[in-house]
Amino acid sequence: METLLSKITDAGLDPSSVSGEEAIIFWNHIRLHISTTPQERAHCYIISSEYRAELKQNQISIDELRLALDLLSLPRDVEDILTVKSSLSERLVEIGDYTAALNEFVSSSTISVEHGYIDEYVMAIIGMGNLCDAYGDHNRALRYYQKIESIDHAISSRSLRLRFKLHMVASLILLNRITAANDLLRECEELSILVSDKRLTAQILLYCAKILRAKKEYNEALLCLSKVQYSSTNIQASWLATMIRLEVAHNLNAVGKEHIASMILANTHKRIKHYSSPVLAKRFYDSLSSVCMTQGRFKEALAYEKKGYRIETDLMKQIPISELGASQLRRLSRFELQLKLILSEQENKELKETTEQHKNTVAQLQQDVFTDPLTSLHNRRWLDVKLKDLLLHETSFALLVVDIDHFKSINDELSHLVGDKAIVSVSHELASYFKFRGASCVRFGGEEFLVILENSDLAKAELHAENYRERIFQYGWREILGERGLTVSIGITLHRDGENTQRTFYRADKALYRAKANGRNQVCTE
Repeated sequence: METLLSKITDAGLDPSSVSGEEAIIFWNHIRLHISTTPQERAHCYIISSEYRAELKQNQISIDELRLALDLLSLPRDVEDILTVKSSLSERLVEIGDYTAALNEFVSSSTISVEHGYIDEYVMAIIGMGNLCDAYGDHNRALRYYQKIESIDHAISSRSLRLRFKLHMVASLILLNRITAANDLLRECEELSILVSDKRLTAQILLYCAKILRAKKEYNEALLCLSKVQYSSTNIQASWLATMIRLEVAHNLNAVGKEHIASMILANTHKRIKHYSSPVLAKRFYDSLSSVCMTQGRFKEALAYEKKGYRIETDLMKQIPISELGASQLRRLSRFELQLKLILSEQENKELKETTEQHKNTVAQLQQDVFTDPLTSLHNRRWLDVKLKDLLLHETSFALLVVDIDHFKSINDELSHLVGDKAIVSVSHELASYFKFRGASCVRFGGEEFLVILENSDLAKAELHAENYRERIFQYGWREILGERGLTVSIGITLHRDGENTQRTFYRADKALYRAKANGRNQVCTE
């Protein structure tokens, strides 16, 4: 893509200067007159399809994505192919072509396993589960989501991990398994602290309200929903905004404010007509029927129930539920074993590579490639080599994940330059404190740091973490940050014999979630 952009710039053209229909014409011109390889022409189709989707030209958008796929080939273009298939399946669901969407999910899951793409595999399984939910078979949907649980620790995107768990919560609520849904939702709340996605946070509040309504705690549910912020930056999805309105109406009706509930539903009815999702329309009519029933408006309730039933019948005819049955689940069970084997093989490959490269490791660690330029700490390249070495020699170690609290607000309020100074100070204190304690300090990314304490037990690691946390809390921040201070949260775990490092990271991350959730500026162990 970078090569294509360079060609466009050399031709004196500017992609950022066009939008809408002009952008479609622009990228068609690039495809015909400037792109020279199949991959470049495929990228033109992909970009054009996004503009067509914005203009609600869904079928043409789908056609262009298929043309892009025709130009791409495995294994060379595996990442592009999986990205296109993900977009294509979403568009197919939007237009109600569920059979074609399922074919894309199945194809994506197969390609993802063959080439070891965990996140893309997870997205395909979520898509299959969503089709089961749309059909109304929530038990089957849950079985699909549960196929992800065994590889949960290997999902690289925290946002995707949170989305997957929220899908499970939704299915559990629809199955009236309130206790299980509530337990999983608590885990989602912890994870959301590190994800910082306001739309997913709003979704958590929605499910929290649903659980409270199931317990007949209507006022608490309304209070929960009042925390959702209705602005374009944090609730972009029409689906989510509509579901929240329906939930508000249910709870208002339950506390005797039938008139306001009816007004909200009437307003939502107008919005539903402009939204293409039959699943959302069915839930709307079910809600409307339920509210009318409690208000004694039985004739209207029956009419809305019939509308919902007709939509449900159409969905049941269109969604190929038989193809999502036992044979598909067995296929995923085989994939589950393959993925575990892939993760194990990756670990073995890393160990073999470490053995072959061990003679050169010391020299390589001296090179700039293994040092973070801002903080002078080790970087992620160095970390990969270090972890392989620890595994190879079966060295026990404690892992500390250190994260600066409220760092985004420092950047937003005081500038990124000040934020960089804060990161440098935190890293210098980290290196200074752990210098003579047999530890390795790494800048993992952004405001997040790792400390590896070799041959340490949990108590010793916790003592060092607490000392360092207090050191940062007492540091003289006035010169850098003015009146505000700075704190860190720390999660700790011990590496277990026989486990891969992904699972060790996952457990340390969960400990960090708890430190954040409990108020920050503290240390939590696994």
